[in-house]
Amino acid sequence: MSTYTDPFLSIHNKLAKLTELVLEIKNAPKEDYSTKYYTRQEAADICRSSVQSIDNYIKYGWIEAEDFGPAKKLIHHFQIFNEDNSIKKFKYKRRA
Repeated sequence: MSTYTDPFLSIHNKLAKLTELVLEIKNAPKEDYSTKYYTRQEAADICRSSVQSIDNYIKYGWIEAEDFGPAKKLIHHFQIFNEDNSIKKFKYKRRA
């Protein structure tokens, strides 16, 4: 009597589970950035600069901020990020 067991069966099962996980991650719904806003502090953290630099970028017109209330300015997601979600370069821009 032969008691042969396939040694690759467990590897195949684990690989099938990993394939399912990868497809699940790939087909996950994308986040909607059309309604995403950042405060000046969050934008400074993302751009790795200071809040005063973000204020200067707003003053120069490189970033457009929307006023919410008397003292709050919010910055839209696409003012900081490109279409491929890479961070825009604000440093070393030449002034017109």
